[in-house]
Amino acid sequence: MSFNWIDKTRLQTPLRGTFLSLGSPLLARMAAHLDFDWVLIDLEHGACSEAGLQSMLLAVEGTPCVPIVRVVSNDQDCIKRALDLGAAGVMVPYISTAQEATQAVAYTRYPPHGCRGVASSTIATDFGLSMDEYHAKVQEHTTVIVQIETAEGVSNVDQIAAVDGVDVVFVGPLDLSYNLGCPKQFEHPDLLAALEKILNACQEQGTAVGILSNEVKAQQHLEQGFNFLAVGSDAGAARTGLERLRDA
Repeated sequence: MSFNWIDKTRLQTPLRGTFLSLGSPLLARMAAHLDFDWVLIDLEHGACSEAGLQSMLLAVEGTPCVPIVRVVSNDQDCIKRALDLGAAGVMVPYISTAQEATQAVAYTRYPPHGCRGVASSTIATDFGLSMDEYHAKVQEHTTVIVQIETAEGVSNVDQIAAVDGVDVVFVGPLDLSYNLGCPKQFEHPDLLAALEKILNACQEQGTAVGILSNEVKAQQHLEQGFNFLAVGSDAGAARTGLERLRDA
């Protein structure tokens, strides 16, 4: 596998990605050639299965784009499988404590730095042909993104952002609005205060901070200080495109 990792020295500069929710390797390949810095293959809510994940990752291989996988949960086996199949990093949903964030990091690291299971014959290691090279790089280069989606996560964000190995703290604004009692009210004072607290904590710790945005709010989010930006999704773009065709 041609190794393609996020350059972590660039995490404090804007990096744009998009969510891949439809499970289509063709759309993954298309997005990877459209100059996104990264794409996120969504196993939590998207249509992609673990069987489909292999094809999605192979579709992105060899492009300048970095493939990230959002796993179903903060589960050791889920994270291990995504990385063994060739993901350059993982996004872990519903992280609410520093302990949960520490566990997520450990699941991405081989012993003695963590508890990821070791195997040679994986897609990530070219079935053993690149095992030494992969093992030399993976500890340092795997990107770990944790999602803040609960009021508890917001209250603990200072400690979460300080966890060694957490590269990006990423806001799930829809879940967070529901969990703060203001569903889909993205200008609600409670949600805005939570976003400000998250931004301040990450800036204090020097941790990159991301958010799921859209083409209307992307510039606003960049100006607020979010630098790991997911702009929309393949599903949203397809729906919008089809609506325009319908109305032409």
